[in-house]
Amino acid sequence: MKQKEIIFSFVLFLFATTILFAQKLTVKGIVTDEQGMPIPGVNIQEEGGTNGTSSGLDGDYKISANKGSVLVFSYIGYKTSKVTVTDEVLNVKMNSGANELDGVVVTALGLKRDQKSLGYSTQKVRVADVVTVRETDINNALAGKVAGVQFQGSPSGDFRTSELRLRGNTGVLYVVDNIKVASIGDINPESIESINTLKGLSATALYGPEGRNGAIVITTKRGKKGATSVVFNLSSSLENAYLFPKFQNEYGGGYSQTFPKYTYNPATDPASFASFNGQDIVDYAADESWGPRMQGQMVRAWNSWEEGTPEFGKLTPYAPNPNNIKNFYDTGVTKRASLSVSKGGEDFSINFGLTKTDREGIVPNTARTQYDINLTAEANLGKKFKVFSTILFQDRQTTGYNRNNLILPAVASLRQWFQRQLNMDDLRDYRMNGKIVTWNRMSPTNGKSVGWNSPFFDQYEQPNKEDYKSFNGKIGGSYEIIKDFIASVELRKTYIGTDYYDITNAWGGVAIPAYSESLQIINKDEVSGILTYKKKINKFDINGTLGFEYQFYNRTYMQNSTVGGLVSEGFYSISTSVSAPLIDNKRFKSQNRAAFLTGSVGYDDFLYVDASYRNDFASTADINDNKLATYGISGSFVFSKFIPENSIFSFGKIRAGFAMAPQFPAIYQTSPIYVVGTTYGTYPTSSTQSIPSNPRLKGGNRQEKEYGLDLKFFNNRLSLDISYFDRLDNKLPSLITLDASTGTTGTYQNGGKQTYKGFELALSGTPLKTTNFEWNIGANFATLDRQVVAIAPGITRNIIQSGNSNMGNVQLVEQVGQEWGAIYGSRIERDANGKAKLNASGAYVRELGVYLGNVLPKYTGGLTTSVRVKNFDLSLGFDFQQGGKYYSLSNSLINRTGVGIETVGNNDLGNPKRDPVVNLAGVSSPTATILNSTAAPNSGGLLVEGVDAVTGNDVAYRVNTKTYWANIRAITEPFLEDASYVKLRTLRLGYTMNRSVLENTPFQKINVAVYANNLWLIYAANRNIDPSELQSYNTTSTPFIETAQLPNSRSIGLNVVLTL
Repeated sequence: MKQKEIIFSFVLFLFATTILFAQKLTVKGIVTDEQGMPIPGVNIQEEGGTNGTSSGLDGDYKISANKGSVLVFSYIGYKTSKVTVTDEVLNVKMNSGANELDGVVVTALGLKRDQKSLGYSTQKVRVADVVTVRETDINNALAGKVAGVQFQGSPSGDFRTSELRLRGNTGVLYVVDNIKVASIGDINPESIESINTLKGLSATALYGPEGRNGAIVITTKRGKKGATSVVFNLSSSLENAYLFPKFQNEYGGGYSQTFPKYTYNPATDPASFASFNGQDIVDYAADESWGPRMQGQMVRAWNSWEEGTPEFGKLTPYAPNPNNIKNFYDTGVTKRASLSVSKGGEDFSINFGLTKTDREGIVPNTARTQYDINLTAEANLGKKFKVFSTILFQDRQTTGYNRNNLILPAVASLRQWFQRQLNMDDLRDYRMNGKIVTWNRMSPTNGKSVGWNSPFFDQYEQPNKEDYKSFNGKIGGSYEIIKDFIASVELRKTYIGTDYYDITNAWGGVAIPAYSESLQIINKDEVSGILTYKKKINKFDINGTLGFEYQFYNRTYMQNSTVGGLVSEGFYSISTSVSAPLIDNKRFKSQNRAAFLTGSVGYDDFLYVDASYRNDFASTADINDNKLATYGISGSFVFSKFIPENSIFSFGKIRAGFAMAPQFPAIYQTSPIYVVGTTYGTYPTSSTQSIPSNPRLKGGNRQEKEYGLDLKFFNNRLSLDISYFDRLDNKLPSLITLDASTGTTGTYQNGGKQTYKGFELALSGTPLKTTNFEWNIGANFATLDRQVVAIAPGITRNIIQSGNSNMGNVQLVEQVGQEWGAIYGSRIERDANGKAKLNASGAYVRELGVYLGNVLPKYTGGLTTSVRVKNFDLSLGFDFQQGGKYYSLSNSLINRTGVGIETVGNNDLGNPKRDPVVNLAGVSSPTATILNSTAAPNSGGLLVEGVDAVTGNDVAYRVNTKTYWANIRAITEPFLEDASYVKLRTLRLGYTMNRSVLENTPFQKINVAVYANNLWLIYAANRNIDPSELQSYNTTSTPFIETAQLPNSRSIGLNVVLTL
């Protein structure tokens, strides 16, 4: 690590020295528009030189340049101007350029097209909205900025990357400079030049089956012709946990409202304990808070039993600690430093970026150090031959990768199980006199844990570590064979190596010590070649592309795990396994070949037709039937060409497209494999896969029709993009779950059919713009209806995911005749009048396997807005969704375990809920359930009304509060939450110092900004949890069960950008 620090610092110094070569000749002037109004922020570069600047608020500029050199003036919305330096004063007038729809966008396979010619939906994202808020996860930065995208984030306090659902599907393809990147986390936001979203099949047909769920096409920064740029970008932010459940602060740890008493036993207890006989102690082993009311009673705390420690023998007040859960979490710190250097000449361009990110998480002892390197280079070797290359490299080390589910309960328990009187600072000292001691100790004489470890023990004694490296790169060349014909070849490489070291159970914990190591290596190699033709013949624009692509995929996975414990205390190694270690080694290989062609014809700049066709041959399919075709056709009509020029309507286009994309079976879904198992004595074992292969599995297809309307108003200040799509999935390979009694848990089939229909609207524009003021706005809105038409012959219901009995047997289901993502579970059974049915114990009767809602929202959207007032800029980003459901296990458990606020306060009789249930005879019981008519006026407990499940007669019970919550948590319905939300995700306030105020400095521009991410959950039905950041339960890509995930976090930081 020290070596990396030295290299990083040296590279920063090396490129910073380039500023020493600035020239001293001075040219100045004012840049204006056609009306003579000054234009601020115009980019001014010396062509072929090494310096540049930008105009100030009054359009004024000053730049060093040689006499006879050419200055290039460029600004969005204006035509680029080139002026030869002939004098020290040069005033420049810029003319308005063509509208934005005439701009060039990057489409599939990196092909550049005029946006007005496209017959399918694409949506650009302003890069400034992504990078200026310093978000490390690009998906987070894209939330609310693209119509038709549903954001599915992991908790913001986690290191995991988020996911996007585009038009109802996850598995979006990310393409960077034509390199298919496996993980969005491998892309450094600092390197991005442009982002374009390809939503439909017509747009992604050239990617074949890989692009069927949409694509996000990213272009990295390049050197600009005749310009040199050096940019330092420094930022630091603080991160804090928020959105905690509402805990009660009246009752402490225990299972009853009386304190246990310590009883001295001279046969087993130290003699020094004799004087403690009869003292009140806490029920240490209890992980719930149904104990006594906290009134400052003097008791023996868990850490008062270790001789030789300051707390030994002391009595401490039994009092609430309202912020004990919050106090477990640290203030996270993220520091990022980046250097970007670019240069362009007549025949070459190069851009180099280096970024270091250090992040300390909100969970104690979690940290990540990450280095990103990006390099893009192009060179013309003569008039016809061009070479180019892109390299993206990432090296990151993570400690304490959060495993935040019920498998590791120490941290998860804080949101669900705990004792409300515990002081979190006391728990940090879990080592006492050389022993591991914890709050949930077995007894006064045994400090070992009951149930699970102290959260600090887990975080510091058994941290896991991840070493991750990725390389995504390409090298290629193009050659103009004859006029209008250009051939190009690319070699692309992806490498991902992940080493994971996991101390599953540490010495001194509740379980047998264990250790595991795993290694995964992914190699993907691609060779691609294309031949392009571009020609304008009279009023016709003709474009054609013919190409091929070969892909070779190889994944190796190895895991070694100890068995039966470790031989050497505190030494974690596979070699110290008590029994023969478990060795697991898997290899996955596949190949894909493709040939494709695409062509477009445009007539007189108003009528366009596109067509694409691609054949893929995959090794994962039946060798005798392994060819699948992807094709699409689209067209657009620019009707505004026939409307007289006016000040209101600027541009109009209608478009339509149809496309079909298949899906190959995944690796080994059609071929049997054997899985290595635990060694039997000295003999290795293996077994077939848990879900058998299906040699008859075929690749189904997805068909999509798309219609759209693109409009611009008020001299292109306001644009509106409207899309409607109708999609059909037919017989795509899918997993069908089966009952285990069949001998397997599932099977792969081709019988499914689903439909998707939706509207998408995207609005953007600059409503107001003057010299000193500019207001930009972007908004999007989308709906989706995804219906299940068929699943498989004889099957009308398929379980996508199931929760366990602790979750009310909730299930995520696809059911024929219903919208995809149906949630089934249990609810309170009711009679014809809607009254709840009760059994003889006063508990609600459950109705099992009923439909409770759907995981998909009815609509999603977002809003971004930015305002510039002179040199100040303010930007905000909002996103929202309406509808959808999720199940909250936390909201079930916090009341079941007595830590939730709903378990305290007074009942309908005006008595504390937790007081014993008392009948008219004065007999009380802490666990009783009685008929409400027999309850005394001073009775505790809760009133439960309904009808008798047997007789149907009205009935009411007085139920002990603890019993009530233990009963109801077995029902899904009360804990099914609305997933609607409105959120202020990003905020930035900045100030820019231009060259006019930096005259005596080496800087062309300095920007200082305060930014905030994940700032404010404005609305959510359940304010304890952010519905946009649900951690997926088990392995599904559809998070619909919240299971004690980490709390959400928000951050605020300072960013300084120095441009030389």
